[in-house]
Amino acid sequence: MKLYYTCYLITTLLFLATNSSKAQGYCADGIVYLTENHLVAYEDVVYKQAAAIDEWFFEIPENIRLRVYHPTDLPAGTQRPLVVLVHGGYFIAGSYLDFDALAKRFAELGFVAATIDYRLCKRNDCLLANVFSPCNISWGYSFMPSAYVAAVDVNDGIRWLQQHASDYFIDPEKVIVSGHSAGAFTALNVAFLDQLEIQQILPGAGVPGNDYISEPLDPVDGIRAVIPMAGAILNLDWIEESEVIGENIAVGIVHGAADGVVAYDASQAIPCCNTYQTIVYGGCPIAERVQELGGNLFMLSGDGFGHDIGDSLFLEAIMEQIPAFIIKTVVCGESIALHTSVQRDPPLDVCPDGSGQAALICEVLPVTPGGMIVPVHKPERQAVFLRSVSPSPLQGNILRVTLESPDAGDYQCFIQDQMGKVLVQRQVHLSAGPQQFDLETALPTGAFYLFLTSEKVRSGAFKIVKI
Repeated sequence: MKLYYTCYLITTLLFLATNSSKAQGYCADGIVYLTENHLVAYEDVVYKQAAAIDEWFFEIPENIRLRVYHPTDLPAGTQRPLVVLVHGGYFIAGSYLDFDALAKRFAELGFVAATIDYRLCKRNDCLLANVFSPCNISWGYSFMPSAYVAAVDVNDGIRWLQQHASDYFIDPEKVIVSGHSAGAFTALNVAFLDQLEIQQILPGAGVPGNDYISEPLDPVDGIRAVIPMAGAILNLDWIEESEVIGENIAVGIVHGAADGVVAYDASQAIPCCNTYQTIVYGGCPIAERVQELGGNLFMLSGDGFGHDIGDSLFLEAIMEQIPAFIIKTVVCGESIALHTSVQRDPPLDVCPDGSGQAALICEVLPVTPGGMIVPVHKPERQAVFLRSVSPSPLQGNILRVTLESPDAGDYQCFIQDQMGKVLVQRQVHLSAGPQQFDLETALPTGAFYLFLTSEKVRSGAFKIVKI
């Protein structure tokens, strides 16, 4: 958003910088400023039950889970973009808890984040591959059906979150789906795949009577960005102008040029295995397709990096650039066409045996070392000193809070349970210095935590026991 009058620019930026409850950050002069730092809670839920991917077809459904992370100190009625993270593992391994640290970081920055599980393949070849080598999974009978089921499940998980948006501060029209490896493959399918497209490759997908692949693919609405990390897509034509332009789905790509599991360019699937003939399209051809269609594109190339996004320099760039990409495109609604890179010294071998040739860095856009998206974090908040909460233990419904505040103003007072769920939220006006106020509650029996927060100030948590 370009503002032409200096006074208006200064006024607007000051307003945004001091009203972080309204947005996670702001954009100015090509720079993204991240302005929030929240306390975070999470909740685990079973979002569906469905048949296992096995060869026995027992009528024993699996419980499929997700974990949703959200700031605990947002005003009631606030809506924030939802960042969905999908784990990798060849569709035979991995867990929705694999992205725990990254999800917490997104929630600290003011997003709602969710890590979504999906059914893993339990067919005999998948079970053996999980022990020995992923190079021996049947592509047609196990890998592709499992990839389809993952897309079905993740769509259902996102839909569950959208249906419960008011419980977790979610804006259901601003969904960002991301993942690593098989999770990136799934994220791209969730963003761009429909039933007719998958049936070109897997004719039985969504057809009644085909057991675990009989569930129809029911794409969700509201996806505004997709961020594949070390991922690929089976058909570039699945990425359509109606999606990247019409639905305004921004594409942020993270990929290492020395990736031997999911190639950076177009290659046989899992090139280091040298057992699969199917061609998949990695980060570079995906970027070229998005640019060809005129969509919003950000690419972070890892020169000398492999499949592991946890490699320290790569991860540092991801943690900085990806939240900024989301703020710029989804929150600020700005356009982007940027290719940046990070270089590893020494570069990694492509395959464990030293074979393989690293790809050349994609020429889709000129490479800007270090990028142009520069997050700037807000200074740490001062502390409200909570002196006591009485009576303790609490037997009635009135709490007396004794504290010392560095600043006068309006504060939000929260009481949350031990899982981080907010049970009480009240606005209180405090003066500077030592003081007391009474808070009426209706807490059930148990242990809880009370804290206060404002734009500049946050207290520690004070434990309350109700008997």
